[in-house]
Amino acid sequence: SISLKDRFHKSFNLSLRASLFNYPLASRIFVRNLPYSSKESSLQKEFENFGQIAEVKIAKDDFTKRSKGYAFIQYTSQNDALLAVENMDQQVFDGRMIYVEIAKPGKDRFRGYPKTSGPPTTKQQLQQSNDVADCWY
Repeated sequence: SISLKDRFHKSFNLSLRASLFNYPLASRIFVRNLPYSSKESSLQKEFENFGQIAEVKIAKDDFTKRSKGYAFIQYTSQNDALLAVENMDQQVFDGRMIYVEIAKPGKDRFRGYPKTSGPPTTKQQLQQSNDVADCWY
């Protein structure tokens, strides 16, 4: 038999581990005007001064594999992301002034609607009925 205290600690630990993959909404930042020569490792090194980073992604052209001059940095904490925005926006990085802001969801993300609402994925045909409802008698 497991005590109530043990159950609480096990469920609490599970929720902590699960939450590491669900980052807060404003914990992803957008960095633009990067030099084309910038590497993800140099961004990681510069931006980890503000908190723990989960991922750094420089956008690259599909065909040439060349940098597009912007990147996304995912922090594990919203406060860390805000701190990075406050300290790095309009600063010089690798010889260029960069602009840093909180990333906004893209057009394709959630199809432009919040995850819990919006139109159905397939159009449903409403059934037309000429029957009179029982409540109108």
